[in-house]
Amino acid sequence: MLKDWEPISGKAGDIIFQGKHAGGNKPSFYLMAQRNAIAFRSPLLDLQKPVVEDFRPHIDQWMRFRIDVRWAETRTGYYKVSVQLPGETDFTLKKTYTDLNTFHPENPTAFGYIKWGLYRPASSTEAGDPATRVVRHDNVRVIDLG
Repeated sequence: MLKDWEPISGKAGDIIFQGKHAGGNKPSFYLMAQRNAIAFRSPLLDLQKPVVEDFRPHIDQWMRFRIDVRWAETRTGYYKVSVQLPGETDFTLKKTYTDLNTFHPENPTAFGYIKWGLYRPASSTEAGDPATRVVRHDNVRVIDLG
């Protein structure tokens, strides 16, 4: 939930959920609020796509996200990103990336983990970004689909 969220027009994105490689490595993927959209991004693979085109009608309401990942050290991995917005009865697949090396060689590690919260790596009040943001998470689950 984006609590009392103030949309902005700047380029900075606020990360609200991420899948990380262990050892302080860069994230494998994350969800970020940028301008009026929520985008899925995989920075090491240079992938980015809005999965909620305009979150403004859903401020202060629960949005649900599902990210299916096949972790792979070869080009057999994938990301499948689905969203369930308020009023919808099920998830809608928004974006699929296939034939990926999801354990990217720049981030060698034996395992990863998820992080939720708010990370604002490029935000600044001088650029017009709000000084305070609140994001709420609930019902976070990790399920082995293997």
